[in-house]
Amino acid sequence: MFPPGTNLLRALVEMGSEIEAPCGGTGTCGKCRVRVSGAVSDPTKEERALLDPDELRAGIRLACQTAIYGACRVTAPDAHALTAPTILTEGRRQEVALQPNVREVEVAVPAPALDRNPADLEDLLAAMGFSGGGLSMPLPVLRGLSGLLREANFLVRARLVGQEIVDVSSARERRPLLGLAVDIGTTTVVGKLFDLRTGHVVAVASRLNAQRVFGEDVISRIQHASKSARDLQALQERVIAVINEIVVEVCAGRAEPRDVVEVVCAGNTVMTHLAAGVCPQWLAQYPYVPVFVSPLSCRASELGIAIHEFGKVYFLPGIGRFVGGDTVGVILAAGLDMGSSHRLAVDVGTNGEIVSASRDRLLACSTAAGPAFEGAHIAHGMRAANGAIDRVDLVDGEIRCHVLGEGEPSGICGSGLIDAVAVLLRAGLLDPSGRLLGADECPAELAETLRARLTTRGGDRAFLLAGQVAITQRDIREVQLAKGAIAAGTRILMRQLGIRPQQLEEVLLAGAFGNFLRRDNAIRIGLLPPIPVERVSFIGNAACAGAEMALLSTEQRRRAEEIARRVEYVEISAFPEFQDIFAEEMMFPAGEPS
Repeated sequence: MFPPGTNLLRALVEMGSEIEAPCGGTGTCGKCRVRVSGAVSDPTKEERALLDPDELRAGIRLACQTAIYGACRVTAPDAHALTAPTILTEGRRQEVALQPNVREVEVAVPAPALDRNPADLEDLLAAMGFSGGGLSMPLPVLRGLSGLLREANFLVRARLVGQEIVDVSSARERRPLLGLAVDIGTTTVVGKLFDLRTGHVVAVASRLNAQRVFGEDVISRIQHASKSARDLQALQERVIAVINEIVVEVCAGRAEPRDVVEVVCAGNTVMTHLAAGVCPQWLAQYPYVPVFVSPLSCRASELGIAIHEFGKVYFLPGIGRFVGGDTVGVILAAGLDMGSSHRLAVDVGTNGEIVSASRDRLLACSTAAGPAFEGAHIAHGMRAANGAIDRVDLVDGEIRCHVLGEGEPSGICGSGLIDAVAVLLRAGLLDPSGRLLGADECPAELAETLRARLTTRGGDRAFLLAGQVAITQRDIREVQLAKGAIAAGTRILMRQLGIRPQQLEEVLLAGAFGNFLRRDNAIRIGLLPPIPVERVSFIGNAACAGAEMALLSTEQRRRAEEIARRVEYVEISAFPEFQDIFAEEMMFPAGEPS
């Protein structure tokens, strides 16, 4: 089926497998483990570094490092990380007056008569109040117009998306009028179906982004998309397939997909490019130039989104480089463009987007936080799925771990990782440099139960949390890199506005990961500025909330476009003191914030 020498990961992906490959197939994360027997290549040096001899003898291999040369049998391990029982779908947003880009008009078209010079299309437009033109109609709709008018006895209902009549039907036929707001995230995709007559939510659905098999982070996906037109198409088709699954689910038992006449999408710059089938290769090369950041509008059929035949898709505009329409959605939903106080919005994820707002200015930046908070590059890292340790506490000298699903722990997710680092700092097991202490270096008053948890994993110092799940020194370094990037971006934006942490009236945490952070622990490790914990608020999936507002109101859509023009994009890597600030922010605070 595949030519000799085909990469096993690529073959599995082409066969529809959802195997995890957070590093995008570079052989650095060790997550694409499979059991293989048959005609395959010998283990590579990358595999020998990440797999122990017993695993190799048992046939465990990394799919991304294995080539197939003939018949072979492949068994994937338990894919616990492929299911996400809870994907954040709700976000805080402002209420808006219903004024969608989609309208329907019921009109009585005058019947033809010899005493005037009729034409069916012009009569319809005149009856709708557009005798001077300004509206268009797809050719297939025009072809059926005359017959439809007569079958309906010239009493019809026309549906418009913007300035285009996308269909005409008998006024007796009243079908749902629906729109879909979509947040295309790097990890997850969320869709919310709205009744555009009332503005009410009809249904919500979510999925993991099927592009994950090409890497957890956007750089991996850019690199894959840049290989060939075929690879770009594979990435685009995967995310469009997810959107189509969401369309089917939200419509099931309620309406037909053809009743959805508009989709509004929010996504970061790379996700928007890939969904549109536009290669973003120059975003990964200096000076990091996207193909577009302006709002994009096109027919759904051009993208392969299975809604109304002439339905439209609108992508929220981006701001610059890696700050895209999802950040515009956050600003829109949170009203950051309308306040006069000093506020900060942080979307903590693989790509951390930060917005700093004051009375007169809006600044935004993107930080390459890496996929540590998604579980990649962490020894026992996984997503927030069943089996993940999502909370860690130190109670009376004892470690208490909460496991999603209440079963045995399989790994640790991002929120648990931050908790674990905060606990180690409070226990005195971790110094501000991020070094995990050895048993002989621990404070004399340290409880013996904690001292007994100090161990090693693969020659690395480690601290046992629960079951066989441990946090290693290397994991702690990954956390430092991620939190250092976000904290450095925050500090640079505040410096540009001339404000100090104490002046921040509110810090807004957006996104799925931010929603599950424990605020005190995020502040303790230095991920967030040292402010009173009550000033930190969760706003949920604000990117999707912004897409909802743009779907329900053309005024909000115009406001989103104005926001994109107004925000000042800051390239923090070009900031003269960036490396020094980043190095400082990698350190952990010496004590609890005052």
